[in-house]
Amino acid sequence: MPDDLHTPERDVVSHLPFHATAKDSLWAGLERALDNRTGILFITDDAGILLGQVTLDAMRAAIQKGAHLHAITLGELAASTDTVSSLEPVLDPSGRLTGVVERGDRRGLAIAEPNLSHSEFRNLLDAFLSTWISSGGEYLRSFEERFANRCGAAYGVATSNGTVSLHLAMATLGIGEGDEVIVPDLTFAACANTVMQLGARPVLVDIDPVTWCLSPDTVERAITPRTRAIMPVHLFGRPAPMTEIRALADAHGLFLIEDCAEAPGARYDGRPIGAFSDIASCSFFANKIITTGEGGICVTNDPDMAQRLRMLRDHGMRPERRYWFEEAGFNYRMTNLQASIGCAQLDRMDALIGERREIHQRYVAILQNIPGVGFPPAMDTRSEPVIWFSCVTVPSEARPAIIKACAERRIDLRPFVNSLSSMPAYRRFARKCPISGHVSRTGLHLPTSRMPDARLLASMEAAFRSVLA
Repeated sequence: MPDDLHTPERDVVSHLPFHATAKDSLWAGLERALDNRTGILFITDDAGILLGQVTLDAMRAAIQKGAHLHAITLGELAASTDTVSSLEPVLDPSGRLTGVVERGDRRGLAIAEPNLSHSEFRNLLDAFLSTWISSGGEYLRSFEERFANRCGAAYGVATSNGTVSLHLAMATLGIGEGDEVIVPDLTFAACANTVMQLGARPVLVDIDPVTWCLSPDTVERAITPRTRAIMPVHLFGRPAPMTEIRALADAHGLFLIEDCAEAPGARYDGRPIGAFSDIASCSFFANKIITTGEGGICVTNDPDMAQRLRMLRDHGMRPERRYWFEEAGFNYRMTNLQASIGCAQLDRMDALIGERREIHQRYVAILQNIPGVGFPPAMDTRSEPVIWFSCVTVPSEARPAIIKACAERRIDLRPFVNSLSSMPAYRRFARKCPISGHVSRTGLHLPTSRMPDARLLASMEAAFRSVLA
C-alpha cells in the first residue's frame, strides 16, 4: 500500500465487516455484503491470506443461476482484487488481510440510498415463503400497529404509497367539491395534487422563516367560510408548531391532516408528530428515513375514522361483510412483502435517525465557515426535529455551479422543490409567498443516507469553495 495510507484522507478501518472466508456460504456472504453497505467482501483462507473478492452483484448472479442449490462457497466465487473498487485491502507482509481502506471518491455519493440490512432480507424472505405476499399477513398488521404507536396514534392503515395516503385521508374526511384545504407553498406537489383530485381547492400560504413550515398566523389569515382542513407539512424533518395549529383548527371547526412524510421521529411539545391531527400521513419511499420501497400509512386516534380508512382503502368494501360495497372506494393497499421490510426498518429506526444526524454534523463541520453557505435556522426547544436530508442554503445564482462542481466529483446534490405557486399547474391558486420562493431558490439537499468518508468530505468542501470562495 502507498506511504500516505494513514493520512486523514485514507483512514484504515477494520476489515471485519468486509471479510469472509473461502468456506463461508453464499447466504452468509449475502447478509454480510448487505450489512457493510458496500456490497464487497474480501475472501481469505483460514489463515487470513487474501484470496480475492466477491461482490453482491456476483452473488446475485450466482443465485439466478441456481448456485445456492449446490452449497457453493464464497471461495468458488472469489475474483481478482485488481479491479477498480471503492475498497482496497490492507495486507501485512505475509499477505494477511489486516484492514480496509474505503475509497469514497471512487464510489461517489448518491443523493439517497436505501439502508437495507440482513434484517430486511430475512423478513422479506420469510414473508415470501409464507405465501402471504398481497394485502394480508402478520407483517402488515405488525407494521400498522407499531408505526401508529411511534406516532402516538391508536390505529394505522397502511397504503401503497404516501401520495395515496393523503388522498385517502381527505376522502375519509369527506373533503370534496367546493372545499378549501390550506397547504404550505413549499412542499412536494402531492400535497396540492391530492386536494385538486378530490375537487377541492388548495390554498397556498407562505412558510415561516424559522420553521420553514406553516405558522398559525399565516394559516389564520387564509381561513375562509369554505376552509375544511389544514395540512401542515413537517418539511425536511422540521416540525410545524402543532399545538398552536391544533388549537386554531379546533377554534374554527377544521380538520387537521399532518403530512409527516419527511419527519417520522420528530416531536413538538414532547409529543410525536402525527399525534396532533385527525389523520396523519407518512411516506415510505426509498429515500425516506424508513422505507418499504414504496408505501405509505394513515394514522389516527379515532376508531370510526380508522374503520372508514380501511373500507375506502379496499374498494369501499365493509371489512365484516365480504363483497358488500358501501361506496366507491380505492385499491390503496400495501402488501405484506413491503410491510416485512418496514418491520425491520422500524427495528432500526432510532439508529437510522441517529446516523442521519451524525452525517449532518459532518457537513456542518466542513461547510459552516464558507461564505454564502447557510444552514436551516435553529428551532426552539419545543421542537425536536429529525434530519431527512441535510440542507444548506447558498446564493441562488451560485447554486447551479455548486451542483455541477460536486457532480464532477461524483457527489450528487439536489435543489429544493420548487414553490408550488411558481409552477404552471398551481398558478391559479398562487398568493404572494416571498419566503417560500427565496428558500426554494437557494436550498440544496446534501446526500444523507450514507456516511461520507474523509475523502468525500474534503472533495465536497473543495467544490463549494471553488464556487463561493
